[in-house]
Amino acid sequence: MINDDSIVSSEESIKNIIMDSDSTSFNKDVIEASKDIPILVDFWADWCAPCKQLTPILESAVKDYKGEIRLVKIDTEKNPELSKQLQIQSLPTVYAFYEGKPIDGFSGAMPENEIKDFIKKVLAASGGGKQEEINKLIEEAEKLYIENNFEDSLEAFANLLSADANNTKIIAGYGKCLIKLDRTSEVTELLESLEESILEDKNITSLTALNQLAKDNKLAGSPEEFISHVNSDPDNHEVRFKLAEALLANSQQEEAIDHLLKIVKKDRKWEEDKARKKIIELLEAFGEDDPLTSLTRLKLSSILFA
Repeated sequence: MINDDSIVSSEESIKNIIMDSDSTSFNKDVIEASKDIPILVDFWADWCAPCKQLTPILESAVKDYKGEIRLVKIDTEKNPELSKQLQIQSLPTVYAFYEGKPIDGFSGAMPENEIKDFIKKVLAASGGGKQEEINKLIEEAEKLYIENNFEDSLEAFANLLSADANNTKIIAGYGKCLIKLDRTSEVTELLESLEESILEDKNITSLTALNQLAKDNKLAGSPEEFISHVNSDPDNHEVRFKLAEALLANSQQEEAIDHLLKIVKKDRKWEEDKARKKIIELLEAFGEDDPLTSLTRLKLSSILFA
């Protein structure tokens, strides 16, 4: 079993990945730092509209590489001598530094896909690309999960955590395997070991909801206990709600949601909006990538706004 204490987020690491610098710190933040990993330097100014479009895309792309590459931002208005020294002719301009010298660059705003290609090129030139390999291994671990090979998937995600302990997609994948193996108490311990900031990530909120759902499922009966009662008394929302819970425990998610939607349609305010709230919890557990999520949102909206 992995050491859950290591699976925490770090605001400090994010600050080190993306930072503001100036003429005084440029040698330390860029020249010296680029001897270890490639550094992107974003030259910008407050009056530059394309800069304001480019910088957020750069930041997002750099974060995806989990520290394999860094972004240093230079305000050219406050550092004119540095801009002159590096022959910055137009804004925005981005230079890639490695081993103390510029190895690539571009000027002007670029779309996200071209920026990602640029970063891949820089990483390849500097012998990096670890995150690309990790992403491939994540896909392989997820494939094992989809194939219901939960033990091997768990092992694959555990190995990935050793390489990238703060990756929320890996943490969530590891936790989902534990849930499928009926080890929800370990998932609870895992979630409790995470810092508050990482708990807000969509992968982790989905894992939290799935873990709670798995615990609730253990208390549910079998669908057969409630079907005849619902058929004979279709307006008994309490029994229909219990049937929905039993269906969830039996991995019949779509059928369960249909029964919850029927309750919402008949009486949204029943038990303080209990059925709708349950649907929202389920959608959070399923995640935005699940086709059932978008379909259910559409059905729920058609009922609520009819």
